[in-house]
Amino acid sequence: MVAMRLLPIVLASLLASSAFAQTPAAQPPAPVDIVKLEQNLWTTMAEGDFATVRSLFTKDFIQVDEHIQALDTLLITLKHCKLESYELQDLQVRILTPDSALTAYHVLNTFNCGTEHNPTLKINDNNSVTVWVRQPKSGKWLAQVHTETPAKP
Repeated sequence: MVAMRLLPIVLASLLASSAFAQTPAAQPPAPVDIVKLEQNLWTTMAEGDFATVRSLFTKDFIQVDEHIQALDTLLITLKHCKLESYELQDLQVRILTPDSALTAYHVLNTFNCGTEHNPTLKINDNNSVTVWVRQPKSGKWLAQVHTETPAKP
């Protein structure tokens, strides 16, 4: 008889403890927040603050364009070629999972890879994709993959 009375209490206790043991699922990001991330990335690159630029990418970041390069190579390129101007067009967001999202857009940009006295401008017209991932411990969103393909005229 005592066992019958304890059974509902034990069951209720087990159910309550399992509910507390589960971690709540991450909420998917709002597309506008991912747009802001992409815009902030380009603005930060144009400002030339390399410590901040580095902090916007995952450690295993990879860029794919004419070459495949890791973050350190991208940062070296950005030190030698200053982003002078950029325009993001037709920016679209796709939420992949609650912790990952993708941006796709057309970008017109100009890099100056020369010196003040001898500028060498590289004008690009590309279609681009960036994959953003939320970091598990910090919750911060970082770029993990970026790719660019020349747009056809």
